[in-house]
Amino acid sequence: MTNFLLIIYLVVLRDTTFASNVKELTSVLYNKQRRESTNLELDPTRFQHMIEEANSELIGFFPLMINAIIPKDRSAHNKQEAKKSLVALCYMIAGLRNKFVNQFKIEVGLYLAASGATWEAIDTLSSLGYSACAKTVADFQKKIQKNHDAKIENHFLEKVIFINKKYSDF
Repeated sequence: MTNFLLIIYLVVLRDTTFASNVKELTSVLYNKQRRESTNLELDPTRFQHMIEEANSELIGFFPLMINAIIPKDRSAHNKQEAKKSLVALCYMIAGLRNKFVNQFKIEVGLYLAASGATWEAIDTLSSLGYSACAKTVADFQKKIQKNHDAKIENHFLEKVIFINKKYSDF
């Protein structure tokens, strides 16, 4: 873990474009979450394509991260798994820069809550920067429940109207 932090530290200190790339990455992920309401993209290839398509200044940024952090001598499987961790790291870095880029942390919090973690455990992981706080998770759970209830109600209303129309044609 220490080598990992050292690499990040050296990349940030020596490469001013890294800082501008993080700024652009944060903007892209903010727009994807808050303006476009898209889901998280956790596949490394699709993530790279998504950020590069959204902002041409990010072309090559994800491969730069891969080359800086993942050793070349790893097996193909381990490299692919590490790339998935880098996607998560990108979401975490963007979340550090802008607290409203929190979709990844909310998903982690929802997973923890669904797995039976206590609110205190979720808050502990939140204080470490790995999850949204318990209140945010609880609020998001309520939002999911409300949206689900509305979808179910609309579904049945549509089906009842369709059935009523169908039988009224006789």
